[in-house]
Amino acid sequence: MDQHIQFENMSVATGIGVTILDIGGQLLFESSVHAAAYTGFLQMLYAKTDCEESCRIAFLYGCYQARRFGGRYIFYAPSGLVYCASPILDGKGKMTSGALAGPFILTDYDDFMDYDVKGRSPPVDLTDDDIEQLSAGARLAAPCISPRRARAVSEHLFYVTTERYSLTGLAESVSTQTDMFTSAYPVDKENELMAAISRGDIHTANAALNEMLRQILCQYGSNIEALRSRVVELTVLLSRAALKGGADINAILGHNYGYLREIDSFSTIEEIVLWLHMVARRFAGHVFDFSGAKHMDIIYRAVDYIKRKYAEKLTLKEIADHLYISQQYFCRIFKEETGQTPGGYITYVRIEESKKLLRDPAINIIDIPACVGFDNQSYFTKIFKKETGATPGRYRRASITNVVNATYAGE
Repeated sequence: MDQHIQFENMSVATGIGVTILDIGGQLLFESSVHAAAYTGFLQMLYAKTDCEESCRIAFLYGCYQARRFGGRYIFYAPSGLVYCASPILDGKGKMTSGALAGPFILTDYDDFMDYDVKGRSPPVDLTDDDIEQLSAGARLAAPCISPRRARAVSEHLFYVTTERYSLTGLAESVSTQTDMFTSAYPVDKENELMAAISRGDIHTANAALNEMLRQILCQYGSNIEALRSRVVELTVLLSRAALKGGADINAILGHNYGYLREIDSFSTIEEIVLWLHMVARRFAGHVFDFSGAKHMDIIYRAVDYIKRKYAEKLTLKEIADHLYISQQYFCRIFKEETGQTPGGYITYVRIEESKKLLRDPAINIIDIPACVGFDNQSYFTKIFKKETGATPGRYRRASITNVVNATYAGE
């Protein structure tokens, strides 16, 4: 109860709501500020955009990510609103629940309404009255704050969260993770594992994973907490590798949430090792696997050519000519073997490369379409939003939170 008073005081002081969820997503506590926001603005936003369930999953995933980042994490929810998260751990470093501070906005209210409410993909049916009510509600329930203030809120949440729940235990957990990253680590095998997962090659992935686990177990012996922390990081890396290989982001996010919940349930090293192999197999299964393809050589050469030429005015005929086969035959076998059209794969590669450029604020956003093979800005924006659910500008603004969280991870 005393800690709930501290959360309430923090919420009143910052003007930002605070909630606590158990690891199953059930609400354990909400501050009066958050309760007021939910009964008005949030309730209407969820009803109009049908994103309450995806937000609930994102909240829990954010708490697990906070554990990975040493106790603090700032993230965008599917609603377009921003939250801070901190894990609540028991004395053994096991996560029992999570605390959230939010919602708030890191851009401005006009951008939030234009891109995250009216510009949602798929679009939602909103009347002028709906838009007016949501705009007014956002200004009352979701403060517009700077990244610096967001970081201060995250720090405040972290310290309030850990006041009752074993600061020593959390410090030891963070110290263990720091030692793991500074000790000898099989980086070459990790790179091999990530590459194998991204192309759906489970056989190579298993071999690399076995070698990594052998070295990790030799290093940490019977220290199950150190191994568990390493596995949390590996799970996140595996999911990113699967996304890089073309896996569906919603499927991977759902898996990640479930997997990160399971990690704390294992009590032996053997359970963790077997479980991690299962995770690798599942993630690799979401990527199209060329290893069993009848036309493996053709597909590999096509993918390699696309990845080298995506920034140019690439045509399907050009790719087919490079492979010395007809365009019709190329399109048919590519679709049969990978499950997607060559044009769809070219778009995927271009969008992935554009994301890298968007994360670099030194690059003018106007110059990016030409760098990745698009003819004009408007068409690029249309395709980018269709593929990612966000405009290029929104995606770049979201990178603000990544910078903040990366700063936390490096401290």
